Amino acid sequence: MAQQSQPPEELKGFENLSPGTYNTPGGSIVSYSHTPASQHKPGAPILVLLHGWPQTRYIWRYAVPVLSQLGYTLFVPDLPGYGYSTMSTVSALDVGSKSEHDRVTVGFGVLSAVRAVYGNGSPSSIQDEDELKVVLIGHDRGGRVSQRLVTSSSNSSPPIPKSLNIRILGAMLLDIVPYAAQWDAHANPRTSTRYWHWTFLPSAFSVPMVQAYGGGRFCREIVAAVAGSNEAGRESLYAGGAVEHYARCYEQDEVIRGAMADYSAGAAEDWDAQQEDIKEERKIDVPLVVLYCEGLGKMHGGDVEAIWKRWAGPGAKLSVHAVQGGVGHYLPEEAPEETNKHIVEFLKGLGL
Repeated sequence: MAQQSQPPEELKGFENLSPGTYNTPGGSIVSYSHTPASQHKPGAPILVLLHGWPQTRYIWRYAVPVLSQLGYTLFVPDLPGYGYSTMSTVSALDVGSKSEHDRVTVGFGVLSAVRAVYGNGSPSSIQDEDELKVVLIGHDRGGRVSQRLVTSSSNSSPPIPKSLNIRILGAMLLDIVPYAAQWDAHANPRTSTRYWHWTFLPSAFSVPMVQAYGGGRFCREIVAAVAGSNEAGRESLYAGGAVEHYARCYEQDEVIRGAMADYSAGAAEDWDAQQEDIKEERKIDVPLVVLYCEGLGKMHGGDVEAIWKRWAGPGAKLSVHAVQGGVGHYLPEEAPEETNKHIVEFLKGLGL
C-alpha cells in the first residue's frame, strides 16, 4: 500500500489546524497539522508536539483543542516513517548525521518544516532572518528526538543548524528515560523481556514477520499490552477510533519499515551519540520537565528523577512528575487532563 501524504480521515480535535506537507533536506516528506501562519504572532513560541511508536500525531487530540484555545501556535507532525510522513532517503550530512533515521536527522527534518511554515515570508510577515522560538513536547520516540535536539556541552551547541535560526526555549519529555539508561536496563532479564521490541524491531526479521502477522493486528496488540490498568484511561485511549487509526497506518509497509529504521538507529547511531554525550559531559541546559507513568518507574528502579538528574545542566531547572492511578505509557491519551495541566504549567513557567 502506498503511503499517503495526508490522512484520508478527519482527525478529531484537529479541526482548527491546517494540514500540510514538506520535503525535508533529508529526503523525507513530513505530513503535519499546524496553526495557520496567518494566525501566528511574530515572536510567539511555536509548540512542536511529537508522538511516539506505534502512533501518529493523533495522540495529541486532547491537547490540541486546549492549547489552541489558549492561543498557542501548534505544529503537530507525523514523525518521518510514521503515519503519513515518509522516511528520509539521504543523510543530513550538514548536521553531522550518520544515518537516515537517527534522532538528529528526524529532528532536523521536523524543524526544517517549522521554518518553512513560519519563516518564509508567510502572511504573518515573519522573515527568514527572524529567529523562531520553539518549545518541544515529545512522547516516547518524539521525546528522544526532543532530548537529542537540546543536548549540548559548554564547548558545543545543540545539533540544530544555525541556518534554521531556531531557538528551543524548553522541552517536556513524556514517559522515557535516556537511551543509555534504557539499554542499561536490558541487563535485567525481566526488563529485557518487557522491552522485547527494542531488540526485535532492529532485527532483519522484523519487517517480514510483522507483515506476515499483520501490521494492524501487531499494532493493536502492542497498544493493548502497554496501556495501563486504569479503566477510564483505557477508554480515553481508544476513544475517537484512535487505535484503529494507528492500526490502519501500521498496515502500510513503509510504516513497518519506518519503525525498524527508527529502532535500528536507537540501537546504533543514537546509542553511540549518547555514549559520546556522557564522555563529553553534554547536558540539557534548557528548562526540562519529565512526566512518566508508574510502570516506567518500576522498570527503572523507582527513581526516574535520579536518572534525569545526570542529564540536566544548571539551566534545565529539572522538574519530574509521576502519573499515578494505573495509567499506562500513553500519557497524552490515558491521562489527558493531567498531561494538559502539566503542559500548561510548564508553558506558564517559561513565561509563555
